[in-house]
Amino acid sequence: MEQRIVTSALPMLILGLGWTGQFLAELMISANLKFVATTRDGRNNTIPWSLPNKCNDLDVTNLPFAKTVLLTFPVMQSECMTALMDAYEAKHGSPSQWMLLSSTRPFVGNPADRHTPLDKSKDTGRMGAEDIILQRGGSVLHLAGLWGSQRQPKGWVPRFPSREAIKDKLLARQLHLIHGQDVARAILAVHDRFKHGERWVITDTTCYDWIQLFLTWGSKDQIEVARDLAVNDESCRKALGEGSLEDIVKRGGVTPRLNSTEFWETFGLEPTMFLKIE
Repeated sequence: MEQRIVTSALPMLILGLGWTGQFLAELMISANLKFVATTRDGRNNTIPWSLPNKCNDLDVTNLPFAKTVLLTFPVMQSECMTALMDAYEAKHGSPSQWMLLSSTRPFVGNPADRHTPLDKSKDTGRMGAEDIILQRGGSVLHLAGLWGSQRQPKGWVPRFPSREAIKDKLLARQLHLIHGQDVARAILAVHDRFKHGERWVITDTTCYDWIQLFLTWGSKDQIEVARDLAVNDESCRKALGEGSLEDIVKRGGVTPRLNSTEFWETFGLEPTMFLKIE
């Protein structure tokens, strides 16, 4: 991966290149935008850097100044988020636009959008740092299920082999996704037209039917279990109605629970990558 490392201010510093970063790096290179990225081991000409478990061990010496600082990983200690922002901005003597990637897990409302109160019981330890980012004028991007490149939903179906797991998917059929290429476009849009202190929910604006995924990519055993549940489990029968699984899919009725239209309208974009279940 080519990086453009310069001494003056960069458009973006990507802390944690990772899976999302690969799409963002490709987009920025194609747009001839300079950036620097970090990884734990400094591979592919990145800066070796990681956020320490102990905030006192934090070192920003090798982190160059950038207009936008993007954290692609969850920060599990809010005090370390504060320490990072303080140390980085003190080193460079100027504020940056801070952006933190997160998940849509806390948005449990039906429907839910970026204004829906978060379910604190769904916190995996990352909400404290998100609050710090927002309080200090940054943005948090809550991403739906990430897919693209080697990460394909077809490979997720085998993760639900048990009767109970399949039942859960029959009762909550919506699968919300966002492709890595559209994540990269979203990040660059926020960078260009930054809105201070905002949460954004980012999906491809539609949703997919888990029943269709099972019928297309499931094993024989999974499909048999799903058919049995649809007929013989009272809660599934009540939720799905009469007919075969194919009939149920054909009837539709699966609509997005997560609403991300405000993001795309605000930044003048539309998602471009959609899952084909075939």
